[in-house]
Amino acid sequence: MSLALSTDDFEDACREAERNGSSVDEELVAAGLTSEERLAEAMGAVLGLRSEPIALGASLLRDGRGALDASERHAKTCDGAMRPRLYLAPRLDRLGSLRERVARSPELAATLRVTTRREIASARRRADAAERSTRARLSLAADHNRWSAREVLTAGQAAVAVLLLVALAHAWFAVPHLFWPAAHGTASLCAFGFTLFRLRVLIGAAALPSPARVAVAGSADTALPIYSVLVALHREAAMAEPLARAMAALDWPRSRLEVFFVCEANDPDTIAAVERAIRNEPNFSVIATPRTDPTTKPKALNFALPLTRGEYVVLFDAEDRPDPGQLRAAHAAFRAAPPRLACLQAPLVIRNAANGWLETLFALEYAVLFRAILPWLARRGLPLPLGGTSNHFRRAALVEAGGWDSHNVAEDADLGIRLSRLGYRIGTIGCPTSEIAPARFIDWRNQRTRWIKGWCQTSLVHMRDPRLAWRQLGPRAFLTFQILFGGMIAASLMHIVFAAHLATAIYAYLARDEVRISAGILAALDLFNIVFAYAVFILTARLVANDAERPLLRRLWSLWFYWLIVSLAGIRAIGQLFHAPHKWEKTPHREPGTDA
Repeated sequence: MSLALSTDDFEDACREAERNGSSVDEELVAAGLTSEERLAEAMGAVLGLRSEPIALGASLLRDGRGALDASERHAKTCDGAMRPRLYLAPRLDRLGSLRERVARSPELAATLRVTTRREIASARRRADAAERSTRARLSLAADHNRWSAREVLTAGQAAVAVLLLVALAHAWFAVPHLFWPAAHGTASLCAFGFTLFRLRVLIGAAALPSPARVAVAGSADTALPIYSVLVALHREAAMAEPLARAMAALDWPRSRLEVFFVCEANDPDTIAAVERAIRNEPNFSVIATPRTDPTTKPKALNFALPLTRGEYVVLFDAEDRPDPGQLRAAHAAFRAAPPRLACLQAPLVIRNAANGWLETLFALEYAVLFRAILPWLARRGLPLPLGGTSNHFRRAALVEAGGWDSHNVAEDADLGIRLSRLGYRIGTIGCPTSEIAPARFIDWRNQRTRWIKGWCQTSLVHMRDPRLAWRQLGPRAFLTFQILFGGMIAASLMHIVFAAHLATAIYAYLARDEVRISAGILAALDLFNIVFAYAVFILTARLVANDAERPLLRRLWSLWFYWLIVSLAGIRAIGQLFHAPHKWEKTPHREPGTDA
């Protein structure tokens, strides 16, 4: 069988293989000049061997330790009649030596078969699917339970919580006239402390250059490693086609890029839509995760992670449209940094920010987080609460950290802290990823509830042994962790406290003509906190807003109301933390301007 390749095409593939550190057959397939199946048939004809797919019922043989062979080029199998088979996906540049060996030992033809690398990978996935499913479901709870949110409160934390509640109840009954002012004053102090942190970020960000696209062009002249892309989808069939185009637009050699679309097995519509969208992309694959609890994004990612081959792994969501140069920017940043740089966070930009009030405030919130707070923390080597997407990892560091916690609904933020505790650093890059903000209040509320609940889980997990966390993080990083997570949780609850106090004071004055000095002092303190936080946020947003966001800054007059509904989501999150800690409320997405 002839592949009908021109001399120029073959020579181009040889040059690409030499430049990328790949093989000629990989480059031919990646360039669309042939398919793996046609290539396998042609090589089988040259070798005098049968070319066939691996039978679904065939068992992959394991070594003496019970492990599957990790080679992507061959697989040892045994069928129902106990007949052994060795399936090969030969390299084209080594076909001559293999042909000579087969010619010297014609008896090999009885057991040798030629197949595709995709067939070998599929057989391996089927063989260890149950094991990967169990590992993904248990996640950190299997080997590192002290870092898993599977257990919401440890016995020690529960005891401390009970003692604290008893002490608060005693104070309430003993000095009721002082209890609420003291509690309110403490809440105000926490809000003030978090705003001071944001002010420090503002001052630092004013002098902080934007993350550079360092040495991106230079990386094109050297052999590039395999880059693995994980994309999590759930009930998002409408996003499949534009998402596949966005992944195909990534500026990385196709032979060194593998993209896995991770879907739930009980979501056939999304699986079918993705399979249609990637039918012409040989290095794109669909991974169907078994239906097991907890049904969370981190569990799905943990199921797919062992299948990746890349030196680097990046995570995207269904609505993401990353800058095509993002992989090269991340690779250049990794090359320029020491090996302890484990992860890079790309900024997230909202592309439907102008569509409505909720989208605008969400977009400006993201601008402050990803263009001010996270770069400021990264520059100082402090822990970063990672965003849920566009995280670029050194795969070895990700595996060492245990992957994602399948029971933490803010698995990204938790992983950022865990990497810091292991002595790794996290950085940022400038190439953005555009996302879609929730347009409906209920979707926004569910997403914000999940985030705040996850921050609570992360705080509880990493405070199970405060002394150990102090030693691992160091004093500065430990304090930053407390400010970040304590501040985010407290800030999500403060405004409902402030609003309730203001409403109570107004009611007392109007209904009973009652004016208390303490109520007035607390109201003034609340007003100061709100104005102070408002001013710091607006100044930071004005500093980091891009050209598309700048006209939207006028909507910041309503920021207080946005923070108030954040508080409502915070109360809902605290409730879920006790009755549904691992519930994952999926945020539905659709492209702006569509009804899909």
